[in-house]
Amino acid sequence: MTKRWADYSLLACLALAGCAPPQPASAEQEKDVPVNTQAPKSEGGEAEAEEVAALLDRIAEQSTHAGKATTPAPPPLPAPPVGPPLSHAEWVSRVLRLIDTLKSPQDTQPAQVSRALGLPLGEEDGAHVVRGPLTDAGAYKAWSNALYRELPNEWTVGLSQEPREGQTTCLFPLDTLRRHLTARGYNANEGVRQRDGGERALYRSPPTPTGVVFVVSAQIRRAEGAAPCIDEVQVDANPAGDET
Repeated sequence: MTKRWADYSLLACLALAGCAPPQPASAEQEKDVPVNTQAPKSEGGEAEAEEVAALLDRIAEQSTHAGKATTPAPPPLPAPPVGPPLSHAEWVSRVLRLIDTLKSPQDTQPAQVSRALGLPLGEEDGAHVVRGPLTDAGAYKAWSNALYRELPNEWTVGLSQEPREGQTTCLFPLDTLRRHLTARGYNANEGVRQRDGGERALYRSPPTPTGVVFVVSAQIRRAEGAAPCIDEVQVDANPAGDET
């Protein structure tokens, strides 16, 4: 009965009020109608979420490893060169010759030291070094190094000789260095005690025309009943009045 009354109402509306029958939606209107295409969640959706999470974890791990990547380390420097075999008398002669060439602070730089000694110097831990055998006793070593970063142009020269184990021969007598330097006007200050109990002898050159004083410092080794012997010599170029 209800449906019949609804039909009668529709016919009355069309006859009396001029109502137009409902028109089917056009194609354009159908396009504008949102359609819910989302599929209902299922157990398969949880598996997909786990796969996505695992993928994101792998990407994050790869990014972490990529961030830790560093540039390859530079190849190691070659070992310092080995100098020619020298007798200890030849070695002492070259050390004294180097001291005699000192005219300016540049003479303590590696290239000049190499030239004065007639020996090649190679780099080792920031210093320029050469080592070689003494044919009749142990080995020798020479180096030139800028010891202080704040003074990159001030170089210290080191010259040493080391006897073989158990050898008692003095490779560089202190008297040899003393006589050579005092004859050239160096002032001597010997018997200087160090905090570690060691002994040094200091020799200071007359000032150069530019006011530079060269300081030759010898590390002394004493043996009972023997003359003092030099283990190492260091050379520095300092302004006059600052020869420590």
